[in-house]
Amino acid sequence: MMGLPMEAKDVQQNDLKESFPTQEVLMKWSRGEEADWPPDEDFEEDDDDNGQQRMPQLRFQIGQSVECRVGPDPVTGWARGVIDMLWYREPGWPANSWAPYKITLENGKSIFAPADLEHVIRATKP
Repeated sequence: MMGLPMEAKDVQQNDLKESFPTQEVLMKWSRGEEADWPPDEDFEEDDDDNGQQRMPQLRFQIGQSVECRVGPDPVTGWARGVIDMLWYREPGWPANSWAPYKITLENGKSIFAPADLEHVIRATKP
């Protein structure tokens, strides 16, 4: 199951293409076959000096103020926070599953951004 951080009336075709598996992946799954999803095309194939896979470049850094989509309204559904961690993961998540950011909101709650996309997380407006 997955969701998009917007109301159904705001979903554009491009949002669906970016967020849903390809037809090939869906067909493999329907036959009970393994399929790579989400794609690893953003990941560099070279390992770093520690032998670990390099992660894609992110837009924000630790300590940076951001606004995160926390509700369905495209105008009021945002909350301010600060980036605490890059490439966050929780125990129990499948292997190679990461959230680009862990954020502490101004209200003290800790959340993660499931994608580094402008409609999920954006720079704080002045």
